[in-house]
Amino acid sequence: MVFDAPLVKGNFKQRLGAIEKELAKKPTDQIQLCKHTVCRSREHLEELTDNVIGGKGEGMMIKDPKSKYEGRRSNILLKVKRFEDTEAKVIGHNIGTGRCADMLGALQVEEADGKRFKVGSGFNDAQRRKPPKIGSTITFKF
Repeated sequence: MVFDAPLVKGNFKQRLGAIEKELAKKPTDQIQLCKHTVCRSREHLEELTDNVIGGKGEGMMIKDPKSKYEGRRSNILLKVKRFEDTEAKVIGHNIGTGRCADMLGALQVEEADGKRFKVGSGFNDAQRRKPPKIGSTITFKF
């Protein structure tokens, strides 16, 4: 599935046109352009997201059709997905490495059903220096 053509000059819409033109030269089932839909409104975005999640998808990527290609994270390509949250009890602390050496790397947690795992993202440095105490309850999203 082809989503973009970073080496083609022009904006996103122009790059999609170039992909369509190139794929039309030798049609094949092995290479296809990823379907793109123009989002008309916030309500339309919610409807599209419902359809993707209902089909077991994680979410969608939205992009400005007039945007130039950027080979890094940027505000012109955004991920749209939904989150749920729940609670877990802190049962341990893992020390970080690298930039987080001598701070929290991850919390070891346990859910009410006994499932154990680590939570290591979403913390700022102040939270990593003074993490939640063992025995406390945290709320996390997934």
